[in-house]
Amino acid sequence: MRAAVKIILKSNSCQSGFRYYALQKGREMGIVGTIRGNSDQGSITIHAEAGDTSLRQFVNILRAGTPLCKVAGIMVVPDRMLNCIYFEILTTENHTTENSLKRGKNGIFRIGFFGL
Repeated sequence: MRAAVKIILKSNSCQSGFRYYALQKGREMGIVGTIRGNSDQGSITIHAEAGDTSLRQFVNILRAGTPLCKVAGIMVVPDRMLNCIYFEILTTENHTTENSLKRGKNGIFRIGFFGL
């Protein structure tokens, strides 16, 4: 039976290499979904869809890590089916706080001559 899970991995600083490793292993196993790095947390979030057995094997492979990237922690939770077609890496998600955004007086930027 086909299922979907969200996998959240905490690892050391080699996220991009580990994302590619997870992508290759997942494609070999017939997994579909997405892989995204989280810049503020230093973690990787994977949405994976496949059969139950394949998902368990995939999680075990990820848990083992690689010689260059050690997995510090892993959390697996059931997720909703998105009916993905491919397994792909998405751009890293940047979380900005409202205080870090530069805004004008009224909360918007003005464009024009002399800032009017």
